[in-house]
Amino acid sequence: MPVPSRSRIGFTLIELLVVIAIIAILIGLLLPAIQKVREAAARAKCSNNLKQMGVGLHNYHDSNGSFPKNPNIGGATAIGWSSFVLPFVEQDNLFKTMNPAIGGYAVGVNRTAGANRVAVFLCPSYNEERSSSTIDNVAGANAYTIHYAGNAGPKGTNPANGTAYAVNGPATSQGGLACDGILPYHPGLSATAPTNPDGVKLTGIYDGTSNTIMVFEVSWRGLELTPGSLRGWPRGASWNGDFTASKNVTNAMNTVKYNGGGNFNDISMGSNHSGGCNVAMGDGSVRFLRQSIDLNTVLKPLASRAGGEVTTSDF
Repeated sequence: MPVPSRSRIGFTLIELLVVIAIIAILIGLLLPAIQKVREAAARAKCSNNLKQMGVGLHNYHDSNGSFPKNPNIGGATAIGWSSFVLPFVEQDNLFKTMNPAIGGYAVGVNRTAGANRVAVFLCPSYNEERSSSTIDNVAGANAYTIHYAGNAGPKGTNPANGTAYAVNGPATSQGGLACDGILPYHPGLSATAPTNPDGVKLTGIYDGTSNTIMVFEVSWRGLELTPGSLRGWPRGASWNGDFTASKNVTNAMNTVKYNGGGNFNDISMGSNHSGGCNVAMGDGSVRFLRQSIDLNTVLKPLASRAGGEVTTSDF
């Protein structure tokens, strides 16, 4: 009688190793693709945040006759455009809890407002969501921060006429307050704090709203490291002092962070997006600026609202 064959009930070790190797290869091929998809989604969400803020700032202008002004509250850091735009980015109830007459992080309603996470202020590619400073903490937790800054204006020399870009106050205090942008402390050159700082009007953007940066990303890896550069989102500006809501365009992307004193207003724009960062232009459109664009002949002119500079369309 022939002996019946025994049926196989499992895989050999070699077969298992082959299957595992194939799975590992597939994972290795898929992970970069998945990461690219995630980053593309994060960059799109970041772009949408800027679009909402750009539209919100224009709606503010329509309602108030200018872009947000920065209150003068006697030398303390007031609230900034990021607070005033709240009613126009579906955060009206939050803004109603705030008081423009007091400091941005003084004990009171503005400091309490910083305990609220405002999603439109946060880039999904940057995981640090809290202020680097305990001065604006609430109930033992640092305030939520903002990953976007208004364009206060460029610093340096205008390539169109060889003159210096305007800076309010002595430039030795946190870098001074540039004022040739769309969201400065005050749009006119002044050596003393204006009693009633003005806001920029659309009619004053002579270089064209589509050629002038309004808001840009400040969300690149390293800003969270000591001394941290992030602050609570309610903060605006202090005359001749710190300016959280807006920054001077002084340095190339992703290069200069806060040094602990003297350059807070000059930290670089930038992001964790590969190759550059998103910006909202003065017309409300959103563009992706390449990190390789020239600082002095392209980036600074894009930060100037009325300097008469000529920039290439390829940026």
